[in-house]
Parts: sequence; C-alpha cells; structure tokens
Amino acid sequence: MKLYRIYTENKNREKIEEEVSKYFEGFTVYEAIGYWKMIKEKSLVIEILTKNVVESGLEINVICRAIKSFNEQESILLTLQNIEVVFI
Repeated sequence: MKLYRIYTENKNREKIEEEVSKYFEGFTVYEAIGYWKMIKEKSLVIEILTKNVVESGLEINVICRAIKSFNEQESILLTLQNIEVVFI
C-alpha cells in the first residue's frame, strides 16, 4: 500500500477536506506546527492510505494543486511511503 502525506498551512481546512473527500473515502488530518523559511506557522498534515497507486497518484496531484491554490502558497510538501498494513 501507499501512504501519502500532504503538508500545508492550516487555512481553508473545510475546503481542503471537501477536496480530498471528492477522491478518497477515508483520510486523516492532523494539526501541527511547521516552519517554512524559518517562519513558524500552524500546519495541517493530510494522510491518505491507498492500494490503487496509479489512479491515486493522479488524484493526489489534483488535490495538491487545489490546496496550493486555496492557501495561496508558494509550495506544499507531498511525501510518499510504501508500507505494509494490517487491519485488526
């Protein structure tokens, strides 16, 4: 499975959650403190776990571009990990 994490400024959370919900039935949102160019800011981390890598990769790019636009950011951070998952 793939775990995507999107790091962005904590703005427009409702719009962000609505955008992610268009493509994924489940995801997790964390509030965090981040630093960009040595400036402290309230941040969000959005985690999305998926099996469908090809389709999901395209959707993740659409989501990231939308978030970047909503929050008027120079850039956002996207990470990707291959992980093993066990549902108990």
